[in-house]
Parts: sequence; C-alpha cells; structure tokens
Amino acid sequence: MRLLSLTLTLSALLLTGCNLNLDPPPPKEVYLPVESQVMSRLPLAPHVDQVRALPTEEMVQESVGIPLRFRILDKRTLQVYRLDVPVGASLEGPWGGELNPTAYVPDLLIHRQKSLHGPEGHVNPAAWVVLSSQEGTLFHEGWAFSRDMSLNAWDHHRYDLTFLGPVAQLAKEGDIYSQGSQ
Repeated sequence: MRLLSLTLTLSALLLTGCNLNLDPPPPKEVYLPVESQVMSRLPLAPHVDQVRALPTEEMVQESVGIPLRFRILDKRTLQVYRLDVPVGASLEGPWGGELNPTAYVPDLLIHRQKSLHGPEGHVNPAAWVVLSSQEGTLFHEGWAFSRDMSLNAWDHHRYDLTFLGPVAQLAKEGDIYSQGSQ
C-alpha cells in the first residue's frame, strides 16, 4: 500500500515536470487605454438616429432661465459632479465640452414623433440637452428624463449624465443627490 502511494506520487511529480518551458506565454491581446481605442459601434437604427421629437418654440421660450440640476459621473475616477445650469445657458462639463439645456418641460408627452405638453396631472420632467466636445462639435442632442433616468440616450465611454430636475423643485423635496458631490 505504501509502495503504491509512493509510486503514484512520483509519477505525478514526473508528469508535472515534463513541461520544461517555464516562460509565460505571450499575451494574445494588447489592451490600450480607452482614449486610444477606436470606438467601433453598430450604427443606430434610422428611427433612433433620424426621427426626433424636438422641443417646440413655445417649450423653449417658457423655460428660459429655469435652473436645472445635472449629475455627471466620471466612470474612470468615480468622481461625481453636480452642475446647475439655467435653461438657455451653457456650462463646461468635466469632459471639457459644454452642457447646454435648451428646453425644460415638466409634463412632456411624445406622441407620433412630436413633443407635447401632457394632460393635466401628467408628470414627466424632461430637459432637451445639447452636448458638445472640447472642439465645439455637437456629439449629442436629445431629451433627458428625471423620472426615468435610464432613458438617457447619451452613451459616452467615460461619463454618465443624469438629469435630476429643476433646482427649485429639488430644494423643496430635499435634494438627496447633492450629498457627497461637488
């Protein structure tokens, strides 16, 4: 019995020592920093890219000057930024470009590719946001919703944008989002 266990142990040791190549294998992929990777994404469907429910001129005029609050998460450093921007103004975002809300609608309803005010009692706060790069080129334009924050269509490799709502409303309700942010 002792001889059998000794034989099995020696054979196992011999089998593991058969591979004398102790150098690690070469890496199969080279990982690059996010900035140097080419972002290859599938093209958007035509109904997403070409058809938009733009804010009406009335919506833009009614909301000029209303301060709105946005939260931006830097996915790399996990730093959270809180930006208060009046409608019609622009503010530099952490990505170096500009955040420009051009309209705010407290009761947005989108029906047949048109932006409308919803019926009485309908609550769906939304802001039409224009985002530009450091060079000033437009790279996102669309609605951001505060009730369903996951409906934001901006997909950036480093930053997440969240529309929290009008500053006055958040102050009345108690802004839980302002704790621990800049």
